[in-house]
Amino acid sequence: MKLRILAVAQSLAILLLAAALLAHYVSFDKSRPVVRDAAAPGESTLSYTPPAAPRVPAETLLQMARLREMRTPKVERITDSIYNASGFALGSVQMVVTDEGLVIVDSTESREAAHEIRERFREIADKPVRYLVYTHGHLDHIRGAAVFLEPGTQVVATEDLVRFVRKDFELLGDFHKRCRLNQAGMLAPEYSRRLRVKPLFRWEQDPGEFVRPTVTFAEEVSFVLGGKRFELYHTTGETPDHLMIWLPDEKALFCGDLYYASFPNLSTPMLEPRPVQGWAESLDRMALLEPEFLVPGHTPAILGRQEVREALTSHARAIRTVFEQTVQCINQGKTVEEAAALVKLPADLAGKPRLRELYGRVDWSVRGIYQGLTGWYDGRGTGLAPLPPGHRAREIVNLCGGPDRILARAIELQRAGEHQLVCELCDVVIAANPAERVARVVKAASLETLAFTSGNLNMFGFYRSAAALERQAAGR
Repeated sequence: MKLRILAVAQSLAILLLAAALLAHYVSFDKSRPVVRDAAAPGESTLSYTPPAAPRVPAETLLQMARLREMRTPKVERITDSIYNASGFALGSVQMVVTDEGLVIVDSTESREAAHEIRERFREIADKPVRYLVYTHGHLDHIRGAAVFLEPGTQVVATEDLVRFVRKDFELLGDFHKRCRLNQAGMLAPEYSRRLRVKPLFRWEQDPGEFVRPTVTFAEEVSFVLGGKRFELYHTTGETPDHLMIWLPDEKALFCGDLYYASFPNLSTPMLEPRPVQGWAESLDRMALLEPEFLVPGHTPAILGRQEVREALTSHARAIRTVFEQTVQCINQGKTVEEAAALVKLPADLAGKPRLRELYGRVDWSVRGIYQGLTGWYDGRGTGLAPLPPGHRAREIVNLCGGPDRILARAIELQRAGEHQLVCELCDVVIAANPAERVARVVKAASLETLAFTSGNLNMFGFYRSAAALERQAAGR
C-alpha cells in the first residue's frame, strides 16, 4: 500500500514539474506580435517660400547645348547609299538606297516626325519603301511606322518583338505610358517650370495602331535588294527582341540601341531587368564583323574601322566589369545598397567620353542586375513581413516632436545643398501624413535642383516628373 501511495506521489510530482516547465516555455493563447499604429501627426504649420530656380552648373549647360544639337533635325550621308535622320525626335531613322527601292531602319516615336523625315528622304531618293526593319520594340523606334508603309512594304522584326510589344503595350500599356512620361519629365506638366529646351521625346496622345511585322525570324534572316545584301541577326541587349543589320559589301552595321555614346542604360529604374550578359555578347559579335560604319539608333554614327572597334569593345568591357563586380557582391552577401556604392568602372573606362553616364548609370545597372539574379528579400529579417511605411513614419515624426521639427531641419539642409537628405526627410513626414503639403513643396524644390545637377538625361526627366507630382499633390 505504501509503495502504491509513493508511486502515485511521484507521478503527481512529475506531472506538476512537467506542467510548470510547459507553462514556462509554451504559450497556449492565440496572441500575435503587437502591431501598433501610432497616431497620425497633424499637418506642418511652417511658413515656407520655395527658393528661386536653381543655378545651372556649367557642365549641365554644356550638356544642354549637346541636347540642342541632338534636337536639331538633320539628314547625314554616311555612305553613297546610307543616310541617317536624327534630331527630328528621340529615335533616329536610317535609309539605305538601292536600285530597286529603299530599306528603312526604325521609324521614331512620332508620326509627325516620321512625316518630316520621309519628306527629307524623298528629296534624296524618291523610291518605294521595300522593307521597314524594327531594330527592337521600344516605342521611339516603332510608332512612326505607318508613315513609311506603301503597297508591298515588308515589315521585318524578330519573333520576340511581337511578344515584347504585346507585353509592353497591351498587358502593361497604361503602366508603360506612365513610365515613359515619367522618364521624359512630362508627368503633370502644368506643375513643372518651363524649359527653354525642346524635349527630345515627341509624345503623341494617339499614336495610332501598331504596325505589326509581316516577316519575323528567330535567329537570322537575309535578303538582297538592288544588288545589296542585308543580313539580320537576333542580338539581345537593350531588349530581348533586338536585332542588328549587317551590310557586308558596305561594311556598315546598324545596331539600334545596342550602342550609343553613353554608358549603356542597363537598367531603366521603373522597368524589368535587361539581358546584361547578352548585351556584352552582342557587342563582341558586332566587333568581330569589323564594321567600318556603325549607325546607332541614337547619337552620331561612327566612321572608321578602328574607331568602331574601340567603341564596341570598350562598351562590352564596361558592361562585363559591372556585371562581374555585381555578381561578386551578391556572392559575398552584400546588400544591393552596399553593391551600388562599391561597383565602379575601371579608371581607363570611366575616362572615356563615350562611356560617360549621360543616359545609363553604373549604380542603376547594379540594381537591375540584382533584380534579375536575386529575390526581393535581403536575409536580414525586417523585410520579410514589413509594416506599412506609415507606421514607422508616424512613430518617427511623433518621437521628433511633430512635422515642424523635421521640416525645419530639412529646410536648413536644403540651404546647405544636401538635397537628397532633404527628400528623404520629407518622405518620412509625407508617409506619416499623406495630406501634408509643406513637406511636398520643400521636397519639390530639392528635386528640381537634383534634376539640374544630375548630369544624366534620364535622372533629369525622373526628377522633374517627381517634382511636378509633389506640387500637384500639394495643390501648388
